[in-house]
Parts: sequence; structure tokens; C-alpha cells
Amino acid sequence: MRWLKSNIEKISNLKAEGSPESLTYAALECRLAIERICYDRLRIAHDYISQDDIRKWQPKDVVNTLIQEVDSKIAASYTFSIGKEPIKKEGDLTREDYETMEFVPVGSQVGFDPKKMGKLWNAISSFLHVKVPKVKSDRVTEYGDPAALVKKIDEVLAELEHLSQGTLIGSGFGETVSFTCDCGLKIMRRVAFLGEGQIVNCLSPECLESYTCIFNEEDIDFIRNTMRFNCYSCEAEITFPKNKAVKLQKETAEPIPCGRCGETNYIMWQLKQVVKNSE
Repeated sequence: MRWLKSNIEKISNLKAEGSPESLTYAALECRLAIERICYDRLRIAHDYISQDDIRKWQPKDVVNTLIQEVDSKIAASYTFSIGKEPIKKEGDLTREDYETMEFVPVGSQVGFDPKKMGKLWNAISSFLHVKVPKVKSDRVTEYGDPAALVKKIDEVLAELEHLSQGTLIGSGFGETVSFTCDCGLKIMRRVAFLGEGQIVNCLSPECLESYTCIFNEEDIDFIRNTMRFNCYSCEAEITFPKNKAVKLQKETAEPIPCGRCGETNYIMWQLKQVVKNSE
């Protein structure tokens, strides 16, 4: 993450100016740097997770989701190395085989604590808002306490300096399983992070297809999640992506052509009164 060097220089220069305005701008640059660190992890993980699977957008929550569903070491520190010579032995290698091999470092990932990063992000962000007065005697000012802000800027700079030593970001290792979405896009998932009944969304932001993960002995199947109804004209069964149905606006009719007779059917959400029988 050598690109952080430019962020560090910019923040340090703004801090050195020392004015309330420059310190506030430095706080904004700190926040942007933290977001980029976390969202860069998401970018390289998008081969294995959909944007619809990211339940919260805050940087800490994004990284925690990736740890749970893509790579448990995505925020950890490690060095990636390869063997200096090609493997000549056929079959499974023993531990002794690996210990005798000579490895060449390719790069290192420098990790961070998502919880700590989230606290820094929240703390530095508080200086980017005018504080709401609690009583009439409170002063309303654009800028926060300079000394407190400098302290938080220094904490962020220390974290950025540490992370800038990294030379790569990994997207994880492990067995994968793949299938083709109804839209034609290949979807991959890491087997270790799949569970029975888990919902897997298509990786394409434009596609609303989703699938249920089913474990079948040694195989893993993905069943398309749909709503089913019959064509009003020919009674043929029509399937409709469940995600798309859930996201329909109320009282908005969605046209769906029948694959058999060609007639256009419509579906829409409507409120319905339910009367419970009292005992």
C-alpha cells in the first residue's frame, strides 16, 4: 500500500499549517484514507462477493463482512512467498519436503484491526460536523478543538505509516466453487465460507438474481430464488427473481411476458387487510 505515502504527506502538510481550516481539511483527508484502505479490500474481494451482500457501508463493517464471507485473513499481516525452484516430486508433499525448499518472498500484506480503524474513522469524522448546541449558552462554531483534533490526526498518521509498508493485498486462498448465473455471469464462492441455506447474490450490480446454497452429500448446488405464478392466459408457470419482486415499489406494475403464449402479465405489491379470529 505504497500509495499511502502521498496521503501521509498531504495530511502532514495540512497539519503543519496549524490553522483551524487546514486541520479540518486534514481530518477529511484522514477519513478518506481510512475509507480507501477498507474499500480497496472490498474491490479485490468482489470476485467472491456481491455488493448486495455488503449489509453496511461503514469501513469497519465492510471489512468484517469480508472476514466472515471471503477471507478470514483479509485484514491480517502475512508474507506471500513462492518456491525458488519448480517442484520436481510428484504426488503429495510432506512437511519435510516444504522445510527443505527455498522460498522467495513476493510481497507482504500489512494488516490492521477493523475495530480500531472504525474508532479512528468515527473519531476523526466527528470533527467534520458543527456540534449541535445542547443549551442556549453553547457556542456554535465551525471548527472543533485544535488540540484534540491534532491528537486524532497523529493517531491516524501512525496507522497510515504502518500500513504503507505493505506491498500487496491478498484476496485469500482456499477451495472455490462456481456456477453460472441466469444472466450468464460466472459466480465464484469460497467453500469454507458457505453454509446450508445461505443466500448468494449475483456479482453483477445490474442483475437481481439470487440463489440458495444447498449441500448435497459431496456436492454444492445453487437453487435460483424466484417467485412463481401462472400466466393468466395459458396457465403456464412463470418465474420471477425474488430480489426484483422484493424491490418493486408499491403500486408499481411490473410487466412479465409469458414464455409460452407471449401474453404480458403484471405483478405489483398491494396492501391487504388481514382479520384475525379472536378465540
